[in-house]
Amino acid sequence: MKASDFKLMVMPYSSRLYRMAFRLMNNREEAEDIVQEVYMKLWGMRSELTGYDNIEALCVRITRNLCLDQLRRRKVNHHALRSERLETGNVSVNPDNNLEKEEEKAVIHALIDSLPEPQRSLVHLRHLEEKDYEEISQMVNMNVNAIRVSISRARKQMREMLEKQYSSWKA
Repeated sequence: MKASDFKLMVMPYSSRLYRMAFRLMNNREEAEDIVQEVYMKLWGMRSELTGYDNIEALCVRITRNLCLDQLRRRKVNHHALRSERLETGNVSVNPDNNLEKEEEKAVIHALIDSLPEPQRSLVHLRHLEEKDYEEISQMVNMNVNAIRVSISRARKQMREMLEKQYSSWKA
């Protein structure tokens, strides 16, 4: 496979892979490194790429696995890092309703970040990347019913965390 064919086959997914890596890693440099490593792995298996039905699913799976490997090596609590960033004023202040929307978005992202794997990745793919269950199933190599159950449990856990947080604010 020529480099030009490789670029046409895998480069259209670069921004999506970066967004996914960034959401999982919460770090721009690490996300860029992950995407670069994904492309290196894909380049190494370039002769086999034509045998895959869904190159995008392969790219997403490799990205997800590399992120999880990196997180396991680092053993960092992402929820604590996200909360620390929010406390230091990393949320932009806009005069209209934008502030409320930004705060809500930050709370939701913090809740998603606090989920254990694979729930975090599944919720990310379903709600942030807006993938349907079949696409997610291909990307993460899981049964659709298992994905539904995992996402449902993640939503329930997020709802309980949110209710606990709001009840402590009222007290």
